[in-house]
Amino acid sequence: MSDPNVPKKIGVFGGTFDPIHSGHIAVGRAVRDELELDRVLLVVNSDQWLRDNPPSASVADRFAMVKLAVEHEIGMEVSDVDIARGGSTYTVDTLSDLRQQLGSSVELHLVVGADSALSMDRWRDCQQMKQLAKIVAVGRPGQQFDSGLLDSSHPASGAEYLEGPMIDISATGIRELIDSNLSVDQFLTPAVAAYIKSHNLYQ
Repeated sequence: MSDPNVPKKIGVFGGTFDPIHSGHIAVGRAVRDELELDRVLLVVNSDQWLRDNPPSASVADRFAMVKLAVEHEIGMEVSDVDIARGGSTYTVDTLSDLRQQLGSSVELHLVVGADSALSMDRWRDCQQMKQLAKIVAVGRPGQQFDSGLLDSSHPASGAEYLEGPMIDISATGIRELIDSNLSVDQFLTPAVAAYIKSHNLYQ
């Protein structure tokens, strides 16, 4: 008999999260609820992967903020799978490691932006990536995405499309507001806002 407490469907939502904000949380909730996922893993990108455009906050700070942001969210948790690997990392590596950790019976759902989904044919080992996980393309409200129009060999062909939450904010915008000494409390959880202030981030 299978253990009902063992997750069967897991979302994989990677990002820089510099910082994590209400838009990220809303996407996590949306894919969790719409796809009836048991868990959504927020995978924090390592600094090495972003060496050409390094994040403003350290990987330790970004991981800590994501952990704080989701500590009270049901079915959402932070993952250090990319950080632990070290060096340059690709999505296919992330999925391969998670598959090894979680086993073959777990159904993985890779959460990407709709724009990113359309360019997935240029990602490393994209066909292997599609074999490891189902693709979930999340778009802006009103944005059209029809994976049926893509060639069958395209990794996003057959992807499930979800209309994203209507939250018009970006991590870049939040950093700019903080640098200008303007309030961003409406875009962050209280714990993340307090962390940013206490660690003097983005100033």
